[in-house]
Amino acid sequence: MFPIHSRALGVLLGCAMLLPAQPGVWLKTLNKPEQGTGATGRASALSLKRRTAGRWHFLLVFRQVPDSTMRQILEARGIRPLDFVPERGLIASVPDGTFLEDLDLEWSGRIEPQQKISPFLISSGLLSGALAPSGREEWNLLAEFHRDVDRADAVGLVFEEGLTIVDNPDLAPTQLLVRGPAERLAGLALWDEVSYLFPASQELKDGRRVEACSGAITASGPIGQIVAKVGEGWDGPGRGAVELGYIFSSFPRRLPAAQVQAEFQRALNEWSRQVQVRFRPATSTKDPKTIHVLAGSGEHGDGYPFEGRGGTLAHTFYPSPPNPEPLAGDLHLDDDEPWSVGEHLDLFSVMLHELGHALGLGHSDNPNSVMYPYYRKVSGLAEEDIRAIQELYAKQDQPGSSASVPGPAPAAPLEIHLTQPNQLTWVTRETQISVMGTTSGGNPIGQVAWTSSHGPSGLAQGWRNWSIAAIPIPVGETTVTITAIDGAQSRAWTQLRIVRQPPPTPPLSIRILTPTTQSSMISSTNSVILTGEAGPPSAVSRIFWSNSRGSGGSMAGSASWSTPPLQLETGVNRITVTAATSDGVTASASLEIDYRPGATPPVGSDTVAPALTILEPSLNIFTTASPTLTITGTATDNIGVIQVNWLTSSGRTGVAQGTTHWRIPDLPLQAGINTIVIRAWDAAGNMSWRSLVVTRN
Repeated sequence: MFPIHSRALGVLLGCAMLLPAQPGVWLKTLNKPEQGTGATGRASALSLKRRTAGRWHFLLVFRQVPDSTMRQILEARGIRPLDFVPERGLIASVPDGTFLEDLDLEWSGRIEPQQKISPFLISSGLLSGALAPSGREEWNLLAEFHRDVDRADAVGLVFEEGLTIVDNPDLAPTQLLVRGPAERLAGLALWDEVSYLFPASQELKDGRRVEACSGAITASGPIGQIVAKVGEGWDGPGRGAVELGYIFSSFPRRLPAAQVQAEFQRALNEWSRQVQVRFRPATSTKDPKTIHVLAGSGEHGDGYPFEGRGGTLAHTFYPSPPNPEPLAGDLHLDDDEPWSVGEHLDLFSVMLHELGHALGLGHSDNPNSVMYPYYRKVSGLAEEDIRAIQELYAKQDQPGSSASVPGPAPAAPLEIHLTQPNQLTWVTRETQISVMGTTSGGNPIGQVAWTSSHGPSGLAQGWRNWSIAAIPIPVGETTVTITAIDGAQSRAWTQLRIVRQPPPTPPLSIRILTPTTQSSMISSTNSVILTGEAGPPSAVSRIFWSNSRGSGGSMAGSASWSTPPLQLETGVNRITVTAATSDGVTASASLEIDYRPGATPPVGSDTVAPALTILEPSLNIFTTASPTLTITGTATDNIGVIQVNWLTSSGRTGVAQGTTHWRIPDLPLQAGINTIVIRAWDAAGNMSWRSLVVTRN
């Protein structure tokens, strides 16, 4: 379940660069280390050095692939596994004197200096099997250190060899760009902390911006640059043919889906032209031998989250084995990256690299390879890439394999047609749309996929007659790209432009509910509270009131609102409440209240004040040391309680939480005597009150 985290292009070293393989480990240099022997004898005569006492880095070759139980046994002995060396090896940090004889090992020992030098450094003449050619000319190379080596130790040993470090913030965390004479560069291989030395690309030498691969990882752990290959590919041992499926579940949002598919198809064709690997559209992301392509941000479901722009660009899971289905072969792109076609972060170049990993290839030491572990824009495979992939699969021109047999030629070019809706631009108020259509020409087997400009995507049902049940449509304009791909990889696509209009907005309204729904009333009390409702809620930005006798103000709420207690003057008071939108549209409602002091209330009018009870605290006179007080209680009324509020002898006021069951949390108390009055109001302006006297020590 471990993916290849790839920020660079790299490919497995071609067979021409490998010595004959030994069972157990696949290294790019010697295939089975022999402690105390070397290519020339000079390396053997020089002792390995280390900056950290008490531990050495060992290559452990097991008789069986080391599983999680074996790793636990190693860790219990203080052995730290660092890298997986296919097919049965581990590079580990081993304490001095550790007992290894009972671990079912086929071989164990330190990696010799000459085994840490890339064959490309030797073939280029920069370094040789003797490790230290003479000469004063200075060179650049990449030094990779074991994953547990502190950067300060890595820098220290480079300086100890009299070498220069070329600063580059884009390098992989385990690597340093080192410059110096060849003899001193070769001396790095004598250090236990150094894992591998390999050529630097021209971009690195020039100081140009690069983006590093964060390392190829398998289900058995990460893999270092020293490893030659990871597995046998989808076809197993030998050079055979295979058919692989592919399916998109999402696309980078910065590029049209059709363009992404075209660049992906272009990358597929580069590999299938060289070997007998045939690609076909799949019907499910869970199908075996299927490359599932998606664009995601952050945590996207595989346990290996992307870091956002400037982090890991993509990762791909190796084939099965070593990785399990259904993740094996899957290719994920970071959707936060600024993907482009033909520019920096060229989508084709990245996909070409990632498909190499999906087919089973690792990284190369050759800077000219498509999949050297630092990015560069490419237009196709290099010779070494071709040699490498042809070591896993049969050559395309090799007879006798069904993978090299072309599919039946289509009778006519593939075409796709819409039948519902019957126009390429569709205006609707619906939240989703169903689409139907047909395909003609092309291969008789295929699939139809769709993607929305707002992100969602999926597969249609059917082929010659296809349908998409429900495409979500947000308000505004949406472009849906529908692509048909037949079994011969022919493509046809069409686009549907959908304009979803927002639902019609109902007119602004407001009405008064209490103290009456009538247009007028008589009051014998000098205050009143009005409540009501306004709508639509999303349109109301503010509500205010005015009295024909000269007062006015704002009030709380929108869909449901209430005024504060309004003071009435003797005679007719016309109270008008107004709701307004942000763009100035208003709606109003009015109530005429004839205030007659001492008048007999009309039949049916409300003169009953709410019943108010304080539940907590249980005493109305007490002493406390607390700086705050929480008060709770209940209030009931024959019509309804509108508000419970409070005031203190210190001048503080506020509104309680709730009405029927109300609460005043953390009311501040001043030192000394505090008189607190709680009041309950109904819609007709009737009020009742209770008080507390609290002394704070």
